[in-house]
Amino acid sequence: MLPLTASVALAAPPSPPACPSSQLRAAVTEDSGAMLHRDIEITLTNNGRSACVIDGYPAIRLLDAQHRASVAAESFSGDDPHKFTLAPGKHATFSILVATTDGVAPAYPTMPILAIIPPGDVVPLLVKHGVPAGPTIQIQAIVAGK
Repeated sequence: MLPLTASVALAAPPSPPACPSSQLRAAVTEDSGAMLHRDIEITLTNNGRSACVIDGYPAIRLLDAQHRASVAAESFSGDDPHKFTLAPGKHATFSILVATTDGVAPAYPTMPILAIIPPGDVVPLLVKHGVPAGPTIQIQAIVAGK
């Protein structure tokens, strides 16, 4: 009788999925202004029971009181995004830089709701926070929390 031999292939553990909106909570953690712009920092917290992955830039929409989009931010700046795992209870942050005037128009209307769509998802996280519907909104990449 010949001995049985078996080969066992060890598979790499599966990568966690992208962080869905349903697993995240968003909050404005800083809002500072200077001449002609506002810098708004947003923290995303993993409220789920499992780790998830973030890779990229969020999409930003400014909504009116009826949840209609007034401004869709598509300008990205800062460092290139880096993929990282967000463990349960941990935070990630990003900033948006909003022009409050272009130097010609006196001021732009403030939209009361900020919609944040995480990379890899289509469902927005809604945050009640007044943001001017200025001529430009620059979005920075999401980074692991401080």
